Amino acid sequence: MRADRAELKRRARQALKGNYGTAIGGLILFYIVYWVLAMAVEVVGAIVVMVGGLSAISVGETYYGMEFDSMAPVALMIVLWAVMYLVIGLVMYIMVPGLMRLFMNICKGETAKTTDIFWALQNKPMKFVGISLGFSLLLFVCSLPTMILSFAGTITGDTMFVGIFVLVYTLVLMGFSIYASLTFPMFFYILVEDPKKSWIQALAESRRMMIGNRLRFLGLSFSFLGWMILGMMSFGLGMLWLMPYISCTTIFFYLDLQPQIETISPQTAWNPYVEGYEEPRQGEIVDFYPDRDNK
Repeated sequence: MRADRAELKRRARQALKGNYGTAIGGLILFYIVYWVLAMAVEVVGAIVVMVGGLSAISVGETYYGMEFDSMAPVALMIVLWAVMYLVIGLVMYIMVPGLMRLFMNICKGETAKTTDIFWALQNKPMKFVGISLGFSLLLFVCSLPTMILSFAGTITGDTMFVGIFVLVYTLVLMGFSIYASLTFPMFFYILVEDPKKSWIQALAESRRMMIGNRLRFLGLSFSFLGWMILGMMSFGLGMLWLMPYISCTTIFFYLDLQPQIETISPQTAWNPYVEGYEEPRQGEIVDFYPDRDNK
């Protein structure tokens, strides 16, 4: 019997008792690393702009209100920012499994530390880097038709066809995204629990787990909608409480999908006698297979 959403939430609240400090500390450390990297990108970008030939005189090319003597600094700045934002994405994709590991340790009653967010750096980091690059490449390929047609429409002036295509294509991508989010939501949890598994195994297991459970997971996700609105209305402070709650509830949903192992007592496992037969007397020969043909 699968647990309902009320039971899953109860388990999450029970697991977080006495562990909220660790959970919130992990979230804060996660966001600190993100903001430090983001600020580094902005600082480096500003330095490139200044060194690359920012001019206070109204000559040369103009880019976002900044005037350059040539487009070379602009190109350099774009490439550099793209590379640094890619680095941020890779770091985040490595830290997200660590954050999941932190919450999984809490849910399983194991030792949980704030520094668990760096868990993936010591557990198959290149696998998670490869997964992040794969996701980034998939997103780029999916957005490529829209980018090409938008550019072509701008040149030719035929914006109506481009607008219709972008609308239809966006709806198709949304449908695919919804299907993927309801079919492979356990992907990272499977890899976090067992990093030795391949990403193909994780995708296959997630798909198998979610058969017959998609609507159940969708209902569980929507049940937090009101709390998320309240969390955002509190300038994001409420999210520090809500995110561990949502994460732990999802982890208990994942654990609930795993096969249940039935335990058998040793007496039952090793009892050779068929139910209904009397205990044999001393010296009596017993046939353990009374239904077989005696030849």
